[in-house]
Amino acid sequence: MTTFEQLAEARRAEILGYLRRLLGDPHEAEDACQETLLRAYRAFARLPADANTRAWLYKIATNTAFNLLKRRHRERERTVDMDLDRLASAATVDQRDDLRAVAHAVEALPPKQRAALMQRQFQGLSYAEIAGALGCSEASARANVYQALKKLRAALRDEEK
Repeated sequence: MTTFEQLAEARRAEILGYLRRLLGDPHEAEDACQETLLRAYRAFARLPADANTRAWLYKIATNTAFNLLKRRHRERERTVDMDLDRLASAATVDQRDDLRAVAHAVEALPPKQRAALMQRQFQGLSYAEIAGALGCSEASARANVYQALKKLRAALRDEEK
């Protein structure tokens, strides 16, 4: 079994990237990543030796992000905080508009669907790992990804019109 330090070193960048996409704010993602690793450190001794540590970390990261999103929602109306102009500095105006539309559509997804989509499309997690991270069945993980993609397509189609 690996030590917590080895696990944290191996997975920190991956978890941070996931949290950046999920939260849309690099500073909040850093805070959430630190909180995730702190929670994981506290629980690491209770983790079974045969546990899927990747899915376990994603579950902690997802729960941490959901708590932060709930807190953010209570504090202010949700907005897209992504700096899309910086992300797309080399892109054309049309491409920037498209990126902005995608970001707004992703931000409008329910948190569980957004998390499932990010884990599948950007982090490459299997449906079993997503199920473990979200605390649901594998079928529910598939359904969340499917519904997220369906809603994104509909939102982007509406945006086009």
